[in-house]
Amino acid sequence: MDDALPWDTGDYDLNWVGYFIPGSSVLRNRVGATTREALAAAENDLVEVRVAELRDNPSAMMRTYDLAHLQALHWHLFQDVYLWAGELRTVGIEKEDESFMTPGDIGRPIDYIAGQIAETEQLRSISNADLPGRLADMYDFINFAHPFREGNGRTQREFFDQLLSESGRGLAWDAIALTELHRACHLARAEQNLEPLRTMFAKIVDDDPAYHFGPDTS
Repeated sequence: MDDALPWDTGDYDLNWVGYFIPGSSVLRNRVGATTREALAAAENDLVEVRVAELRDNPSAMMRTYDLAHLQALHWHLFQDVYLWAGELRTVGIEKEDESFMTPGDIGRPIDYIAGQIAETEQLRSISNADLPGRLADMYDFINFAHPFREGNGRTQREFFDQLLSESGRGLAWDAIALTELHRACHLARAEQNLEPLRTMFAKIVDDDPAYHFGPDTS
């Protein structure tokens, strides 16, 4: 497979190292970054520009709230940073005592959540009182899928910003530290304890949507 992408060779071990600049622990990137710090700084700046672009023109993306939607969103946000933007990861990922879906099964939890979103008319039928619990469950499922090699958190937060906007609601992410979100996600995965996620969402759900969709943009 001479023309195979280095992160998609069909060999797990080769795929793992193929995501990195040869001889380095820095992910391959489009910005020429050779340190993790430089890559993180460039990623933050470039993704913020793409978020602003998308919010200014939300009709630029079809909002299907499924795996294809997540991939399109990841590509839009990270197109300036990673060569594999929008592509599903080809390797397994573990973080301490958390493990995520195997590459071949990434679509399963997201298909389940896509069904939930459709059944609730994009959460419009979910009351404000019930919303934090439903969001905790959905967020945990998509976090478990962890579709991408990097950029899952940013993509997932924007996905939920779009979803909440459908019913005129929003998420005040700036009201919490990312460490609180990460801890809640960790407890949901490692201990099957969704209460911290539910408590967090109860704190940040508001009536200030991040997106304002026209009638023909979904």
